Amino acid sequence: MRDLLPRWLAAWARLSQDERERMVSDTVELAGALRWEPANGFAITDDMKVAIAGHAALLTLGLEDGVASYRDVSSVIVHPSTIRRTGPRQAGGGLVTDRTTSLIGEAHHRGPVLVSWSSARHQSRHPRVGENVILHEFAHRLDMLDGLVDGTPVLPDEETTDRWVDVSTEIYDRLRAGEEHPVLRDYAATDPGEFFAVATESFFVSAEALREHEPQLYELFVEYFGQDPASSSATATNS
Repeated sequence: MRDLLPRWLAAWARLSQDERERMVSDTVELAGALRWEPANGFAITDDMKVAIAGHAALLTLGLEDGVASYRDVSSVIVHPSTIRRTGPRQAGGGLVTDRTTSLIGEAHHRGPVLVSWSSARHQSRHPRVGENVILHEFAHRLDMLDGLVDGTPVLPDEETTDRWVDVSTEIYDRLRAGEEHPVLRDYAATDPGEFFAVATESFFVSAEALREHEPQLYELFVEYFGQDPASSSATATNS
């Protein structure tokens, strides 16, 4: 897996030697612990496992519980391409819909994580697009650790939680009002849970831009994830 991680993880270049050793260990652990399910007769390969488990492990590299944060993930279901949902289901607000919808990923509380491999593959190899479905869906799983999908993960104290809510809400409200943001894509305005997942993508994929345009949010993410990808990227580039 050590040979495969640099191929799929753009962040590998900015990691220290100790962090790389931890990433290899965590990726191996997570890839072995998760149950992998192919959709539509799709075959799961080592590259898929490394790409998905590696990005998931990156999120928890600085968290106290590490990859144990994903203990409630029942399985990872890998689809070859776009995932289509059909049949009656809850649409929110007590409404039920049977409209066919297309998506590239989905995270279920105490259930599976669904990923479109075509999207995950493209975004992993081309991080400049600013999106990463793997980071997005596993960020949702971190948000769900307290039983809520509210855009506020488990934080160490009330003061930190209050700062998190204040900073996130101010930016979220601007997006909801129609502000065109230079870093956070429009989907962040869907709800607070999606705001956190989209902001997490930006934190790891477009770190320098997020720090420039939303320094307070960036610092909160540095504190939570225990990583400073913008500074690490600059160091890697200059070394």
